[in-house]
Amino acid sequence: MSQHALQALLAPSSTVVLTGQDAADPILTALLKALSKNNKGLTLVGVKPHWGAENSSIQHYSSLSELTQPYDLAILAGKTTQPMSEIIAACSQAGIHALLMLSWTGEPPSDIQHHLRQHNVRLLGPNSFGICRPKQGISAWLGLTHPLPGRLALMSQSGTVASALVDWASWQGIGFSQVVAMGSPVDVMPSQVLDFLSNDFESQAILMYLQSVGQPTRFLSSLRAASRSKPVAVVTEHNLGADPRVLDAALMRTGAVRGRRLNDLIGAASVMTNARRIKEGALMIIGNGAGPGELAAQRAAELNLSLLEPDQVLREQLENIVDQRGHIGPVSTVWASCPSDVFVDLAQTALNSKTCGAVLLMLSPTALIDLSSFYEQVIALHRKQKKLIMVCLLGGGDIVSMRTRLNEAGIPTFRTPETAIEGFQFLEQFQRNQQLAKQSPDSNAASQQVNIEQARKHLKTFIRQGKTQLCAADFAPVLALFHLSFAQFPRSQSVIKAALHVRIFRDPVFGTAIGVALGGSDQGSPQKSEVVGLPPLNTLLARDLISQLLPPGNYPQVEALLLNVSSLACELPECQTLQLSKLYIDQYDCLNGDIAITLAPCSNARRYDHLAIQPYPRQWVSHLTLRDGSNTTVRPVRPEDSSLIADFVRGMSKETRYLRFISNIEELTPRMLSSMSHIDYDREMAFMAVHQINGKERLIGTSRYIDNFDDQSCEFAVVLDDEFQGQGLASYLMKQLFLAASDKGIRVMKGIVLAENKRMITFCKHLGFSIQRDPDDISQVIATLNLSKSFIAKLEKN
Repeated sequence: MSQHALQALLAPSSTVVLTGQDAADPILTALLKALSKNNKGLTLVGVKPHWGAENSSIQHYSSLSELTQPYDLAILAGKTTQPMSEIIAACSQAGIHALLMLSWTGEPPSDIQHHLRQHNVRLLGPNSFGICRPKQGISAWLGLTHPLPGRLALMSQSGTVASALVDWASWQGIGFSQVVAMGSPVDVMPSQVLDFLSNDFESQAILMYLQSVGQPTRFLSSLRAASRSKPVAVVTEHNLGADPRVLDAALMRTGAVRGRRLNDLIGAASVMTNARRIKEGALMIIGNGAGPGELAAQRAAELNLSLLEPDQVLREQLENIVDQRGHIGPVSTVWASCPSDVFVDLAQTALNSKTCGAVLLMLSPTALIDLSSFYEQVIALHRKQKKLIMVCLLGGGDIVSMRTRLNEAGIPTFRTPETAIEGFQFLEQFQRNQQLAKQSPDSNAASQQVNIEQARKHLKTFIRQGKTQLCAADFAPVLALFHLSFAQFPRSQSVIKAALHVRIFRDPVFGTAIGVALGGSDQGSPQKSEVVGLPPLNTLLARDLISQLLPPGNYPQVEALLLNVSSLACELPECQTLQLSKLYIDQYDCLNGDIAITLAPCSNARRYDHLAIQPYPRQWVSHLTLRDGSNTTVRPVRPEDSSLIADFVRGMSKETRYLRFISNIEELTPRMLSSMSHIDYDREMAFMAVHQINGKERLIGTSRYIDNFDDQSCEFAVVLDDEFQGQGLASYLMKQLFLAASDKGIRVMKGIVLAENKRMITFCKHLGFSIQRDPDDISQVIATLNLSKSFIAKLEKN
């Protein structure tokens, strides 16, 4: 159960090639050449290819039924007229449940999907460019350059883009843990490859080139999970069909960083696996020539990056080191004839200052620089410094190997000034976006006691009457329910001088979005560019939008406005568009402006289906009376519950902790606490039973599941406080878990239980789980339950 569902597809231990019917097929020939580079024997099924015909180490069979051993992956490379249904069935019968398809087929995707599900086979492709896992010696790849081994994963929906990125990265000495060139996805989607990479220990950072995202909510969920554990950079083609501002907002909320060009991925590649976090302070550039430094400064200005202007104390320290052999400033230039220790001493002195957060050492190759000495000194500085050190070495030849050595030592190294600055910007954006990604906001409607049913009743009445374009008078009662009250007052009483323009609109890819612009005042000031966010918003997210429009300061009335609009966007999917224009706000939160509304029927079966980012699932909050007569609240976990979880685990008996975590832990690490309290409700759920004891909240039981990334199953766990056993709580927590999992489309729930945990095994049997020995570990059993429609219907009645 610990093996990922895509392990056999993306990291196979054995492969067989389906050669098709054309012995000279160019794709087949290229694949066989690539596979032969690892010096392992090849197994082929189908026509005997022209390439390698005399190679005695190649095993050849006419059909899959003749194979004498099991294989993880079948690679379909040659042209064939055989229907996909027969190929998929033959793979399944041979015990092969992963298929990589480099060739093309004209068969309908829906038909292929049906046969894949019927035979439990996963497919990457068709038209894939292949996969690589260099450290494991896997190179089923049509690229010209075979990647170096490293810690960076690359997923691309374009094979030619993947090939180019691997070529560029190899020239800079950057290696890869995994390369996946997806092709035209029919079965395995980008979100599922992301799930694999986010759980892949060998991959410490991820680069992505996307042409489409599939189901946006699941994609954003997977991206958020991945960027929670490792840096992720994304370049997209044509904004994926979305509004570019909405795409930016969506990616920011996942913690990933977006690039605009392929070169941005190269700029990010080095810092992603090597760089430390940026400490407080600005960037200082130190080089041996004015030209490259000015190019870096120019790019920094274009990206609105601040460079360090040394204060008087630091300037004097740096000038003493330079000793009239250069210039000190945001870009400090030292004579090319100076020894390398001058550059390194400048860097060390700058980094010792609180005002400096990072340094970029930029050198052009000259006969006056001892690169070997420079390398040793930079490595020594990197080892004793906690702040970020980056190096830009211009040129080729021996410089290429030097860049490789510095990268391997853990120092981000670049080929051009521009990519160095872009790499630094990536880190800044990544750290900012990580803060946004940690937010799990509610829709705010519950805390504001909004009567949602009454509001939706109003809208449904208008829709039945055929009124889809509403005036202010029609919509005012609905706005008032969301604390959006309009009144006439002098604009001189407004807390902001220029008018706000706030709107709810629908993006074709990511659904409901909120736009905010500033301008159009009585003085005729031009409107600022609109900033965009995805609901739900909380205070931090609202302030982030406000900071992009208004001068620094506190704007509680504007925050309240945006939070209330966010609640309306979350709770009223019938509201297709809402325009609040020429808005002014007084100190009492009253609004003065124009209103325009467009309505449409909503056929969404589930709450919040119109949102790309799921709010806190308040619909799962419930109350339970225990057998002793006391009441407890059962609700989904929130990020602020980490201290409750820590106390809960700390208070368990040693036996309970061991049986729950299958480990002798005393308490949870900060990382474990974060993963258990900051969850993505689209892919996992954790219920907490919270008891009020002496006026304080106490966690007395919890159940949770997490998706197994196979679109059908999940793994569960449940544990109670030792004092609350036998109160009916465990059964209720599991019931809620069954319902929530089924609501997300999960059909099978599994759990690992120690064989010695007889009480848990009995409990699972009582709930309807089947129990089987774990074939990989005799000390454990696997509990399995099918969440059938009849099973869920019975739960809902009780």
